[in-house]
Amino acid sequence: MDTREKGPIGFTTTPADPHEEAQEADVLVTGRVSRALAEEQGWKRREGALVRELVMRDFEEAMRLLERVAAGAVDYRRRPDMCISEFNHVRLLISNPHHAGLTAAELRLAAKVSLVLEAFGVEDATRRG
Repeated sequence: MDTREKGPIGFTTTPADPHEEAQEADVLVTGRVSRALAEEQGWKRREGALVRELVMRDFEEAMRLLERVAAGAVDYRRRPDMCISEFNHVRLLISNPHHAGLTAAELRLAAKVSLVLEAFGVEDATRRG
């Protein structure tokens, strides 16, 4: 029985075996990334990165969200870039730290972020477009 946790964008949040861990450094083809993102509304592919933009009620709610993402969305010591602008707009960005394109690791981190966002209850706050 497969006990791995399935992330919202169709990627498991932990590798199944050591061989899979080595493969996740491989850059994914555009089609595979597009299929994974099609399952999750909110994440967009922009200039080689995954981006999610949210509008929160106020600055305090935006800060609470970022604190939860920082604590809960960790993957091999990596976290998404996070920004608050216009006092309540949150931008989350996940990119390959080696500038090598998107890999399974970036998709897995996006899945972890999505789980934190769902637990926080921000699905309705996603800015479309």
